[in-house]
Amino acid sequence: MKLDFLPPQALTDGAVHHYCLRCHEDAVRWRTRDGRRHCVCGACGAVRDRALVLDPAVTWWTDEEGEYWHETAGVFVRDARGRFLFFDRTAFPFGLTIPAGHVERDEASSAAAARELAEETGLTARGLAFVGRIPVPGDGCRRGADAHVWDVYHGEVGDGGEAAVRLGPEGVAAVWLTAAEALERPLTLAVRAVLGTLGQELATF
Repeated sequence: MKLDFLPPQALTDGAVHHYCLRCHEDAVRWRTRDGRRHCVCGACGAVRDRALVLDPAVTWWTDEEGEYWHETAGVFVRDARGRFLFFDRTAFPFGLTIPAGHVERDEASSAAAARELAEETGLTARGLAFVGRIPVPGDGCRRGADAHVWDVYHGEVGDGGEAAVRLGPEGVAAVWLTAAEALERPLTLAVRAVLGTLGQELATF
C-alpha cells in the first residue's frame, strides 16, 4: 500500500491516525464481533478487516517506490516433543500463525519477540535465538501495510509436559505442530513464507 492519499502533515505530526480505505477519512474505530476484529468508518460507514494506521510508536517506513512497510518480530516456540506453537488469528490476516507482532520504534526486535510471545500466549521461552531476517512483500496487516520485514526467533518451552498456553485477544485454538504438519494447514502468507525460507535453519536448533 502507498501513502499518496494522506495529507502531508499526517506523516510528521506525531499523532496516531486511522484512515478508512474506502473514503480515506481519519474516522475509523475498531470493534470485535463474532470473535473477529473489524473496523468501522464513522464517515462513510464502511466495515473492513483493515485500515491505514499511522502510529509513531511502530517501526514503519516507505521504500523508494512508496510502498508502506512494517517490521515484525515472530517466535517459533518449540515444546519438548519438537513441535511449534501455532494459533488462529482473530484479526486480519486470518489464518494459522505464530506468536508475532510489530516492532515498536527504538525497540530491539529480540525484545519485541519476547514481548509478543508473552502478550499473545502467556509463555516465556528459554534461549530465545535469532534465526533470520526476511522481507515478505504481499504480507498485509490490519494496519494497512502490504509488506513486512520479519525478524524470526526460536525458543523452547516445557520440560516434557504440555506448556500452558493462555492466548490473548488476537488468537484462538492453539495447536502444537511440526513444521511439516503446519505446512498442510491454512497458514498466513507470512508464516508460510518464513517456513519456506528459514525451515532448514529452524531445524538446526
